[in-house]
Amino acid sequence: MPNLFTAAISQHLEIIAKRLVTCLHAVGATELWNDFAPNLSSPGNLVLHVTGNLNQYVLKTLGNKKIYRERDKEFCDKPGTNLETLTEMLETTISECISVVNSLDIERLSQTYRVQGLQYSGYGILIHATEHLSHHTGQFIWFCKYLFNADIDLFKGRDLNVQ
Repeated sequence: MPNLFTAAISQHLEIIAKRLVTCLHAVGATELWNDFAPNLSSPGNLVLHVTGNLNQYVLKTLGNKKIYRERDKEFCDKPGTNLETLTEMLETTISECISVVNSLDIERLSQTYRVQGLQYSGYGILIHATEHLSHHTGQFIWFCKYLFNADIDLFKGRDLNVQ
């Protein structure tokens, strides 16, 4: 049963994922697997990386799902997955994460876990996973605006000047 913390995490995962999907569609299918600079992974690789992180931190560590992550491959593999399949993979991962997050009780959130050689509480894992997804989505938004002159308006129709 979700508590205020897990409900907020679930909400943020959903919001951030929608932003990432918006960016994926702004890039489009033809540029999905292009590396635009030597130290800049392709948009497709970015999705592989953020889903890999969510899989390891949330689904494997908190959800007990059997997952083997090969992090280095997330940056260099070019599987050529099409836009629709990549979007579906991201949305499925987010949906599964939200299910796990909503199932966590205070006891599970308070436990200590080991991930990537680091120790986190369940709370810490959820903060890390959400922050990691948000961090890379922010990079992707900037990338889309700069490289593609994309109009990424995440708050269409909302007056953000309301106090």
